[in-house]
Amino acid sequence: MTARYKPKLVKFMTYKNGVNYSSDHTFSMEELLDITPDHVCRWMNELTYGSPEPSDDMRPVHRRSSTLEFSKKAISTVMPRVNSTWDPVTQRDNPTRSDAVNKLIKRVKKFEVRREGAESKARRSVEFDEFTNLLLLVHDMMKLQFANISPNSQYPSTLLFQMHWSKNIHEEQDAPEQIVLGSMDPKMTSASDTAMVFASGSAAKTAFTPADARAMTSGFRLSLPSSP
Repeated sequence: MTARYKPKLVKFMTYKNGVNYSSDHTFSMEELLDITPDHVCRWMNELTYGSPEPSDDMRPVHRRSSTLEFSKKAISTVMPRVNSTWDPVTQRDNPTRSDAVNKLIKRVKKFEVRREGAESKARRSVEFDEFTNLLLLVHDMMKLQFANISPNSQYPSTLLFQMHWSKNIHEEQDAPEQIVLGSMDPKMTSASDTAMVFASGSAAKTAFTPADARAMTSGFRLSLPSSP
């Protein structure tokens, strides 16, 4: 069992048995075979709705369906009959591969589509340090050059940029001019201003290196006004 799945299994078994297991606890074959779809559903309902038996007017505002799917996979990987669909007649095989569990997750997805579920945390703003790392990644992938950046005479507050080097660029028409906008962030705006200076200057460089990326960003914090 991978390290990323074990914590989920421990939390589930702690809820099911009412015992605080340690993170390195090893569960026996008998304990795993005792798990039923009802155990899994009650735990997932508790996580998602805040109740093991949610009423019709309750909404899954505490967990996303993606979290439930990951938890389902974490439990499934340790089941003795991992590849067998749950048999409701014999009450055997893999409880995570049951209609009850699948319908629970499907219902949560339906509420998410209606904007009645937990908010997605998959998208967020890029942090400044992450942005500088992205600059270096772009350089490694497409050999970024300052010649690819030019002023935009139509909209002076923006830049024009062409991505000539990339695995998907095969013809000139595959690299149209793109407009680079500011990010409403003082540090990022400084980066954009610096790029415009390089692009419009007579002594513009021909190649953009990792050292250039660090140079463009290292002094921005110093140029910002100090906090009162």
